Amino acid sequence: MIIKKDKKYWLYIAPHVYCNIKDSNALLYNTVNGDNMIVTNPDFIDILKALHEKKNLGAICIDGVKLAQSPCYEFIVEFCEKKMGNINDVSEEPEKPVQMMPILNLQRDVNRFQDDMGREVGEDVLQYLLELNLYLNDSCELNCIHCDTYSKQASCCIKKSSKQNNILQISVLKNILLQIKYGVVGKLNLIGGNVLKYPYYNELSTLFSDFSSRVHIWNHYANFTNSINIFSDFKYDIITTFPINNSVWDNCYKLLRNYNHCYHFYITGINDYTLVDDLIEKFFINNYVIHPVYIKTNHDFFVKNVFTDPKDILQETFSMRNIFAHQKLNTNFFGSLTIISSGDVYANINRPALGNIVNNSILELIKSELIINTAWRKIRDVEPCSNCIYQYLCPSPSNYEIILDKSNLCCIR
Repeated sequence: MIIKKDKKYWLYIAPHVYCNIKDSNALLYNTVNGDNMIVTNPDFIDILKALHEKKNLGAICIDGVKLAQSPCYEFIVEFCEKKMGNINDVSEEPEKPVQMMPILNLQRDVNRFQDDMGREVGEDVLQYLLELNLYLNDSCELNCIHCDTYSKQASCCIKKSSKQNNILQISVLKNILLQIKYGVVGKLNLIGGNVLKYPYYNELSTLFSDFSSRVHIWNHYANFTNSINIFSDFKYDIITTFPINNSVWDNCYKLLRNYNHCYHFYITGINDYTLVDDLIEKFFINNYVIHPVYIKTNHDFFVKNVFTDPKDILQETFSMRNIFAHQKLNTNFFGSLTIISSGDVYANINRPALGNIVNNSILELIKSELIINTAWRKIRDVEPCSNCIYQYLCPSPSNYEIILDKSNLCCIR
């Protein structure tokens, strides 16, 4: 790149570049190709700040004598090579290259909704509900080692410790389906206890006929027996915890292999992971999800395999839409409600209940979450994340942060 000292140049930043400035550090991130630059030089940070002033519209005029000097020259070369922007000779292009800079403006902004608490609940609020978790019962005869831990960290079954077991009555279930009939719920998870022991299990296929392609039945592999009905229009999510009973697991595999299914492996250490790897290879499993589970004694395993660092974060290419979403809502929790067998409703199972489905409508519960914000809008806006240049490239806070009582899961700060 040739820069002439006696000339002036337009320096502009491309609209597809995300910039996050935190005190003496800045991150430039190209949302098209995933390239990034870490900027620590205060002069360059001042340039980035100037580029992002509203009045400058993403472009500023700089003397060639400044651009040609080291280390500014090296910065500009890297800036242009990584397609963060470019420079134009003012004498050749006298008109300023105005850039249409991206603006955070999510439609149906929840803050706007919150500001107008006095208005009536409209049907449009139902459009926020994207996923519904229905715990049909809470009884199970299994005794999994970490039973009370799994469901607090990932989708999983729940077993009530008391003798008084609850079921979600069929009348309540029908009422829920009526309320969401004209919504946009894309996924319905039916969970237990042992959901196959739900008194109305055999009626589920008919009851959910309008939602069949979106219904997932979650159950532990050890609860699947040859005597149960398997609904071909549902997807079966098979919960696998360790240690496993090989003969029982093999029976479950044979029973469901010709149906739509996905295996969920809940692991607490590297030994479990090795067993998962063996199962995947032995049974040619293609559809599976691995869920690390924190149990207090496996902190080192989590630090090594779950905590993130800059290299992990930057492996993925993020769109500007993804980054903006992380600034406004929690992409792990937003749009999801959980109704347990007692009727209590949660935006997150680890947070206080929003109400009870017997006493509150779905619309009321959604409005309550939008206003109270127990989970849907929990973002990385507290320290140390609020001081980090990777703040909104990181995934939204998850259940792990809640369980570990940490605001972040990283090795950066």
